[in-house]
This record gives sequence, C-alpha cells and structure tokens, in this order.
Amino acid sequence: MKKKLPSWLSVLFLTVVLVIPGLVFAGNNIIKESASPLDRLNNAATNYGPFSQTATETSAATIVGLVINVVLGILGVIFLVLTILAGIKWMTAGGNDTKVKEAQGAITKAVIGILIIISSYAIWLFIQMAFLSKI
Repeated sequence: MKKKLPSWLSVLFLTVVLVIPGLVFAGNNIIKESASPLDRLNNAATNYGPFSQTATETSAATIVGLVINVVLGILGVIFLVLTILAGIKWMTAGGNDTKVKEAQGAITKAVIGILIIISSYAIWLFIQMAFLSKI
C-alpha cells in the first residue's frame, strides 16, 4: 500500500522551496530597487565584479554579452526540463528495462549538454575578461 504525504506538508514544502531563494538576495542594496537593470548591473560590476568599467547600452560587448547570457540561460532551462522528463520516464517505467535504459540515456545526454553549456559560459567569461574589457 502506498503512503501519501499530507497535503499541508506538500504545500509547506512548495512554499519553502519558492520563498527561501528570494531570501538569499535580501541583502542591503546600495542602489534603489526602482533603478533600471543597466544601473543595477553597473552597480554590481563596479562594486563586486572584476571590471572597473561601466557598461553602456550601445556597446557591442554589452549587447553580445546579454544575448549570450540569455541564450545560455534558456539552454539551462531546457536542460532542467529534459532532466525532469527523463526522470519521470524512469519513474514510470514500471520495471521495463528498455524504458529505463532510454531514460538513463536521456539523463546522460542532458548532463553532457549541461557540461557543454557550462564550458561555453566559462569560455565566454574568459573572452569577455581577456579581450572585450580592453575595447
């Protein structure tokens, strides 16, 4: 017989999972919350980052950097979705070895993909620090 978690425990778990990450960024901000995203990025870069330059909206490095960060973020979300779908497939395999092998293969491919994404991000950071900061 399967045991079911009480519904209040599920709600409590989801609330904690959704609220706790917001508390991580509850530090004292120097810049106002109503500031533009570019001002917030400049504040973070000049106070906490390795660059002492401020970004401008029209610089090529800023535009390319934003595009690459968005693309890598979307790829990270795709990795998460693929991993969850493969996990669901594995859990619902019902002992069928072929479905389990397919799910394991999908998870392996997703992990290889996220390693490629992380490597791409590391290469991008190196290029940005080494070359684009000189522009």
